[in-house]
Order: sequence, then C-alpha cells, then structure tokens
Amino acid sequence: MARLVLHVLGILLICVPTFALAQEALAQKVVLEDGWEYRWGDSPRLPDGTVLWITDADAPELWQTMSGIGNPPGRNDQNNLWMRHRIPEGNWHQPVLFVSSLNLIGEAYVHGDRIYQHGQLNDNGTGSFAGWTWHAIPLPTGSADEYLYLRLYSTYKDIGLWGKVMVMEKAEVLPMIIADTRADLLVSALCMVIAGLAGLLILASPQQWRLASIGLFALATGIMVIAESDASQLLLARPLLWDYLAAASYFSLPVAMALMLEHWFPQCRHWLLHSIWVAHLAYMFAAVGLAMLGLASLTMAFPVFDVLLLISLTLIGLILFRRHRTFDTDQWLVILSYVAFAIVLITDMLVAHGLVHWYSVPVNLGALVFALVIVLISLRFYARSQRELHHLNSFLEREVEIRTQALETHAERERERATLLAIEHNKSQELAHLIDCLQSIGALESALQRTVDAMPDLLHPLHGAFYRLDPQTGCLKLDAVWPEHHQAPHTLKTPLPSYESLADHLRPGSMTRHQSPSRNYSRLTNEDGGASQYWLLPLDIPRANQQFQRLGVLYLVPHENQHWRTAHSDRTLQFIEMGIGRLSLVLSSICLQEELATMSYQDGLTGLHNRRYFDELMAHEAAIAIRKRSPLSLAIIDIDHFKQFNDRHGHAAGDSVLCSVSRMLSNSFRDIDVVCRLGGEEFVVLLPGAQADDALQRISRMTRALSESAFRYGEASLGTVSVSCGIASYPANTNDPHALLLLADKALYRAKAEGRARITIASHDDAPS
Repeated sequence: MARLVLHVLGILLICVPTFALAQEALAQKVVLEDGWEYRWGDSPRLPDGTVLWITDADAPELWQTMSGIGNPPGRNDQNNLWMRHRIPEGNWHQPVLFVSSLNLIGEAYVHGDRIYQHGQLNDNGTGSFAGWTWHAIPLPTGSADEYLYLRLYSTYKDIGLWGKVMVMEKAEVLPMIIADTRADLLVSALCMVIAGLAGLLILASPQQWRLASIGLFALATGIMVIAESDASQLLLARPLLWDYLAAASYFSLPVAMALMLEHWFPQCRHWLLHSIWVAHLAYMFAAVGLAMLGLASLTMAFPVFDVLLLISLTLIGLILFRRHRTFDTDQWLVILSYVAFAIVLITDMLVAHGLVHWYSVPVNLGALVFALVIVLISLRFYARSQRELHHLNSFLEREVEIRTQALETHAERERERATLLAIEHNKSQELAHLIDCLQSIGALESALQRTVDAMPDLLHPLHGAFYRLDPQTGCLKLDAVWPEHHQAPHTLKTPLPSYESLADHLRPGSMTRHQSPSRNYSRLTNEDGGASQYWLLPLDIPRANQQFQRLGVLYLVPHENQHWRTAHSDRTLQFIEMGIGRLSLVLSSICLQEELATMSYQDGLTGLHNRRYFDELMAHEAAIAIRKRSPLSLAIIDIDHFKQFNDRHGHAAGDSVLCSVSRMLSNSFRDIDVVCRLGGEEFVVLLPGAQADDALQRISRMTRALSESAFRYGEASLGTVSVSCGIASYPANTNDPHALLLLADKALYRAKAEGRARITIASHDDAPS
C-alpha cells in the first residue's frame, strides 16, 4: 500500500506543471460524438482474408447513420457491430483517436489495415472480455478524410463507444489523463490514509468492529477510485486486473455500509440488516471468483449488483425509518451522509444504464465525504466514550474494593458447588444413557439386572451395595457390592436393623413423596450406640390399586472427601433419590409392558394362546411353509353339545371342563405344535412339518383319552365329553397354506353333520374355487 501511495503522490506532482499544457492542447482536439455510421453483424472475408466491409467492393448504402457513439437501434440480440467515421483534418504530428472506453473488445482499421486491437477477436467475431480502459488509437499520417472502421464485440447490455471520443495529439493524452484524474488520485490517497489509520486504531480501541467497518469502506473506496480512474493504466497496464479490483471494491461498499449501520444503530439491529451485508459479501466473492475462473462474465455482474443494491438500500431505509424517533444527533448525521452517498450511487447507476444523459458523476467525492463524516463522528464518539470510560473505571474500582472480600469468601463455596454440579451433570448423563438402554429391554428381571450392573459406575465415588428382595423368605439379600474390597453385610442384619424393623422406615412408595423419608434412617445406630454414616434407599415400583412392589434396597456409604462433606450431603442425597425415582418409573413401565404383552397373547381362562397369537403365528408358519415347501397341518377341535352342558351343569362347571380339555390338548402334541383357543369351546392346533395323517394319529389318541375321562366339578360328577375335529394339510389339501383354517372349518362342519364325536380330514372339494 505504501508503494501505491508513493506512486499516486508522484503523479500528483506531475499534475501541476502539465495542467497548463493540457488546457492549451484542448484547442487542438476534435470531438467525434456525431456523424458515426454503423452496421450490425460481422463482416465476411474475401478469399485472400481481406475484410469485405472495409473495401471498395462494399455496399455503402448498407451503412446507417447513428445518433451518438453507442447503442444504435435494431440490435435484436446482436453482439457484433461495425462503426465508421471519417478522420477529420488537423495539424497533428502523431494523431490518435482517444476513447474513454469501448464495449467490450474491438479492432480498428484504416486503409484496409488493422491499426489497433483490444482483446482477441477470432474469425467468428467473438472473444473474451479484456477489461474496461481508455484507448489511444494511433492514426496513420495522411489519413485525413479516410474512414476509420471499428469492429466491436459485446455481450454486455451496451455496445459501442463510451465517454470521450476525440482526435488529438498523442503527446496530449498523458497530460489530459493526469489533469482529469488528479482529483481521483487525491481522493484515493486520502481514503488509503483513512484505511491505514483505522487499521492501526483497531489494535488499541475497544470499538474494533466499528473501526473495521470504516477501514473497510475507506479501503474499498480508495481501491475503487484508483481502479476506475484512467490513471490506473499509468501505474500498471493491466486493465482486466484493475476491473477485477474495481468490481471487488464496488461490490464491497454495501458490506461496509451495512456493517457501519449495524454498529452505529444498536437499536436497529435486525436479522435483515445482518443478512444484507452477508448477501453482498457472498455476491462479491461469487461474482469476482466466477469471472476469474471464466465461468461467468464480469460485465453481467454489474447490472445484477445494481438491482441488488437498490433493494438493499430500500430495505435499510425501511429498517432505519421504523426507529427514527430514537436516533441521537450522531446517528442523524450518519443517516444524512448515508442518504447523500446513496443518492450519488443511484445517480451513477442511472448514468451507467443510459437512463440519464452521460456526465461524470463524482462518486469519488461522495465516498470521500461519506468516509470523512463517519470518521469525524467516530472521533467525537470516541472522545465521549473515553470520558465515560474514565468515570466508569473509577466507579468500578470503588465497587471492586467493596466486593472483593465478599467474592473471595464466596469463591471457595462456588468452586465446591461447581465441582458438585459437574459431578451431577456427568451422573445425569450416565443415568440418561442407562434409561435409554432400559427402554430397549422387554423383561423386568433383565432390566433390573442391567440397573444393578450400572450402579458402581453410576454412584462412584460412593461405596455401597444393593440388596434384592427374596420373595421366598422376604429378606433382603446381598446382590452386588462396590468396590470389591468394600465390606458389606450379606443380609441386612445387626449392626443394621432387621428387614422387619427396616420395613417400618422403608415404607413402599416412600420415594414418590416430596419429603425424604430416607433421611430418617440415613444415620443408623451401631450396637455400641455410635452413629454410622449409611444411607438406605428403597427401590419400589408402583403397581395397581396404589400398591408398590419392592425390588430391593440401595445401601450407600457417603464419600469422605470435600465434595461429599456434610454441607452437601442433603443435596447429594436428594439427587440420588431423584435418580432412583426416575429408575423406578422406567422399571414400572417395563413391568407394565411385560404384563400387557402376556395378557395380549394369552387366554385368561385356559392359559392357552389366544386368537391374536394364532393369527400372527399362522401368518409366520405359512410363510415358512411356502418358502421351504414343508408340510403344515391345522386342526380345529370343538366340544360337542357344550351349550347343553353349560345349561345342565352351569357355566362354572363348563369353565372347569374347558380348562381340563385345554390341559389334555397341551399334553397330547409335540413341543413345536401350538394349541390355541379360538373362542368359546373351539380350539385350534397348528402342527408345523406334520402331514394330515400325523395330525390324525395324535388327535385320535387325544380323543380316546378324552372319552375315557370322567369330569368332576366339586362333589358332582359331570360325566364324559366328546369332541369333533376337522383337519386340513398343506400341500395335500391346498396350494395356499393361508386357506388351511377355512378348509379345517369346513371339515369340522362335515364332522358335526355326520353325527359328531369324529375326526374329518378336508378333501379337495372343500378347497376354495
């Protein structure tokens, strides 16, 4: 940056002696803003490679007169344009055609020869963007009154020439450029100085973000001004590089402006304001990056940015307007400078898009004034902030003296509390992980064992043990102890109270109360009358009718280090009780799910599986039989005349007969055969891997045993009962094992129709059509 500033100052020194020469040379300049002719498209070439449109063989009537120096009518998506103008007469030693800029690349021809080119135009008349810059096209000596042809190519919204177009002496170009750009160079140098000062102050100021936004705006303005000025080519003749710098700095201006507003107006901080500068920053990197990679055109990024900038300026104005009643003097000065600079930017857009007649908009001066106003306001704010900071420091020093002693006293307690909270946090995570594991366990016994296994790590560093309730003896027996060297009694006896006396304290359901009954027995008495530090906490789960089932008792010895001393014992005990309460609810849920699962698949009267279990098992076994092509048999058994039996002996006697028949059925088949109660007096037997004859043999033995059995209910003899049975088998009777139930039911119907007390095997006639 220092070298760039030296270059700029060197050029400024040249401005003074050359300014008078530049003013005198203006009289020798011939402006060519009218009289141009144009022709759309690209000229064909003769066999020898000569361009047709610049030869005498060309048809002059096809050239049309245009108004101005660019954007002739009738473009119609054309990207190629030829322009021509007769070279005026003049007393020039080295005449040149000076053009401020052309869109976008082109070539110049005189006497059929190419005398100048900007960019590379191929035979198809296309090429890549080479940057916006001024051009000094050398004109051949003695070419007065000859046509100067310009071959132009542009994918931009504009095509043609832009800015100044004049014939002048070559020696006058440099003084003219310096004279025209000395204000730009001065503004750029001042902006660079402001950016450098802001960068230095960032290191020592608490307002880093505010100074950073000012420095970013000044830096972007300085680079933009020097990059867009004609003098940039005198520093480094790389027009495309300067265009990239100009685009990056121009696209960065809204970022700096939004950052300044975001930090100058804390009452207006809004997610939309933050999103605006983030969006512009992303657009800057995307547009410049894609252009440098050749994936997009830099020229098309400017119209899109102008639309985005207009939207952003409107949104920022709306955000500020909503809180305008809360602004102070400094904020109003910022807004006025912001509005003035926004007007300059919008005017520059209108000129660039041809909506307003071309003239040089002083964007550089507007940016400089904006930056200077912001700097002055920042200095004023900084001075005021320093005074307030001094008063605040004095006040804080007094407050610190007053509170230091109290904080020192409180610090030790807070460290202990922080350590305890950290332990509780870790234990809560371990408990949550344990509860997550328990959720996937379906059996209460397995869940309880998993809980006991996790207790040593969960309750570390406490020593302890867990006692399981023996349902046979009703005593609490040692189930787990930690650590291994800890001595814990095998049962809760002396010096601990017996289970009976402990039960008076450990009332079922005590963990569900807000009071902590366990504190009544947290200090148990030894035989010698001394107090022992033991905690006994019951693990109960709620059951029906507000009853509780005791699973065991947790026996803990408090740790003797500083984190578990008496000052924190109540908190620690309460934390453990809450954890046991959570485990109690989870284990209760598992127990309830286990009971519900049993009830949903079991017949309450006979203990056999019910119809729901049979339906699921039938679908499973049918799928296996189809996949393995293995036999599957099904039998439906119905007690004959059971309704009359109930009417004669009563429903209680009928229920006893159903239970007896159920036991006989369960004992008459293989372990892999499944007996289910369909409902009422109907039973079904599923025999995987069995043919119809195998099922017939087993059911026949069962019916003979049943006919020889006399049933009794209390003192009354009920006599004997008979059954009817229908059997169906896959694949003997059907090709679809899912149809076995229907076939067996039809076979049972035929057995009843033929006189009952018999077994019937399904036939092919029973198969569904």
